[in-house]
Formats: sequence, C-alpha cells, structure tokens
Amino acid sequence: MAEYRSERTALLIISACMLYTVRMKTAVIGTGLIARTHVKALRECGEEIVLVVGRTESSAASFAAECGIPRHETKLTRENIGDAECIHICTPPSLHYEAAKLCLEEEKHVVCEKPLSLEPREAAELKRLAALHDDVVSAVVFNNRFYPAVRKIRSGAGKADAGSLLFSCGHYFQEYDVLPAPFSWRCDAGRPDSRFRAVSEIGSHIVDLLEFMTGERVEKVCAVFINPHRERYLRGGVMYAEGQPAEKIIVKNEDAASLMLRLQGGAAASIMLSEISPGRSNDVSIELVYDSASFSWCSDRPYEVRTGRKGEGVCVTQDDFGGGFSTTFTDCFREVLACVAEHRKSSVLASFADAAHVAIVCESIGRSAERDGAWIDVREVAREYEG
Repeated sequence: MAEYRSERTALLIISACMLYTVRMKTAVIGTGLIARTHVKALRECGEEIVLVVGRTESSAASFAAECGIPRHETKLTRENIGDAECIHICTPPSLHYEAAKLCLEEEKHVVCEKPLSLEPREAAELKRLAALHDDVVSAVVFNNRFYPAVRKIRSGAGKADAGSLLFSCGHYFQEYDVLPAPFSWRCDAGRPDSRFRAVSEIGSHIVDLLEFMTGERVEKVCAVFINPHRERYLRGGVMYAEGQPAEKIIVKNEDAASLMLRLQGGAAASIMLSEISPGRSNDVSIELVYDSASFSWCSDRPYEVRTGRKGEGVCVTQDDFGGGFSTTFTDCFREVLACVAEHRKSSVLASFADAAHVAIVCESIGRSAERDGAWIDVREVAREYEG
C-alpha cells in the first residue's frame, strides 16, 4: 500500500507541475449543477475560464457573474468560440452532439459529460470525428475511473494468482426520483434525451466502470425495466403518485432496471440500477469474482479495496489520502492537461470510442427491455451504426 501511496503522490506532483507549464483557456457550456462542479475542478487545476454558454441570456449572465467568468453567450458558434482552447460540455445529452462536433471541427480539446449521446448514430459519428482529429484530446467524464481504489483494482494489484474472471455483480442506487420529486427534462416524454433515465444517467456510469475495471467489453445484454408510477400528477413543478387537482402526466422511461450482461471473456455480470431507492444519494458498488479471489469497491467507502480469499475472509486495505467525489473531477481534468502537455493518449480517460460503445450498450439494453428481457447481441447492434 505504501508503494501505491508513493505512486499517487508522484502523479499528483507531476500533475501539479503541469499546471505551471500548461494553462488552457477554457469554455463551459451549461449552467446547471454539473457545470458548477466542472468550474470548481477547473479552478483547482489553475485553468482560465473565459466563456460560459447558457440556454438563456439570464442564466448565462447569472452564472458568469456568480463564477467570475468574463464572457457569456447563449449559443456556441465558430465565431464566439474565440480563443478558448478546451470546451467542457455540461448540457443535457441531446445537445452534446452538435457542440462536440463543432469543437472537433474547430480543433478544440473537448471534455463532454456522459452520456456522449443517447443516439448511437451520433455517438458513432463523434467517435469517427475524434479519430480524424487525433491531435486534440476528446474525453468523456466517467469520473468513477478516477477513484484511486478503482484504479488499484484495475491495475491488477493482488490479481497475480486470482485466476480467470468468473462473474461480477453491482448496483447503482439513488433516491432522486422517489415521489414526490421535482419534474425535470429527464421525465419529459416529449424530449429526445428522455428515452432512458436510469440506464443513461447511472447505468452508463456502471457499465463503463465494469469495462474499465475488468478490461473486457460487454457483448450481450438482458434487461427488465421498472416504472411503478407511469401516471403521475404534477403540481407546482413537483410530481406526485396521486392527488387532485393536478396536471396528469405520463413518464415513459424507467425508474429502475435489472440487467444481466455477458462479457467478451465469457464472464457474467448482474447489475441493478435504481433512482427510487430511499436513503441512497449516490451509491455505486461493484464486485469482481475470480477463481481464487474477489475484489470489491463501493462509493460509500471510496478509500477502501476489499479483497476476499478462501479461508482468509475479507481483507480491507485503505488509502487515507485518496480523493472523494469532487476530487475525481479534478484528477480527470488534470489528466486532460497532462495529455495536452505531453502530446499523448491516456490509459485512464474515457475516450469518445469508449463512450460510443457505452451508447451501443445502452441502446441494446433498451431493445432487450422492449422485448421483455430477450438477450440482445451488442456486437450486432454496433454493426448497424458503425458498419
């Protein structure tokens, strides 16, 4: 563990040194909670934020004033992108494609929130454009990759004699849509980016985490969706399970989902997604089971790696110097800086190719749920969009 701490300390020192040699002018698209998270992390990295783009003049102006950003716009264009060298896209998913496409065509580094797109064809096109513009960094913020404990499991620590991966199990639980709950664009049946909810919002995270930690792609999926309150009643911007007087609305996407996955090496995975789990704010948990050892991590105990071996019980190793949720964004953006400074690819950042694959997996999950849990081959779906 001491060696691991020394390695992390060295990486932090190198990253800190990078801040003195590389300082990019950055633009942020979006004015919501996640945009504020990006601004905070960018400031910690020493970045200069020169522009914010909001949906309305008032939201953009207010955000700029609050965050001390000198310029604001209501639309990102070739003309007003100006001297920004890196663009952070923090908008709803339906707006990701056009913004990311413009950034790549203008040779700007781009950091996009997940999911890259809910439309596999758009995600595949962005993957193609990123490959054409290989000299710029294009990354998607799957921030769970940047927990030190996650990277330790991925690096193979303790796996030398573990054998083959047999199966994995995990969950991602949140409580934000337990009724009564605020109505948002995610529940608006008329929006193109509300086709999925649990699958795109939290499912994309844990699918990427599973693939990142195992090094194996998901090849087949089986899914069942859960929506206990399809009919809801809207009063004062809040959704209720029942009650009058109120506007009756239909919420078509899923509150929760039960997934079975088959990985390319033959291992199985079982994952439960829920945005209706009371008491759970942001609970991610994953366990990998090999022939002679198991490895698990949970966001509620982000500094711990739990290793199990027959006859030895579970051993917990802890990195007291590991970062928490907000630190994962800072470390992600530091890695972007390092890639720009060193003109290299990253083994940790999620690429547009990684995110395009996750979009295909999400599409496959949706098709399975529509067919009452039928198995769907992700590779066949990918061929429809990528050829």
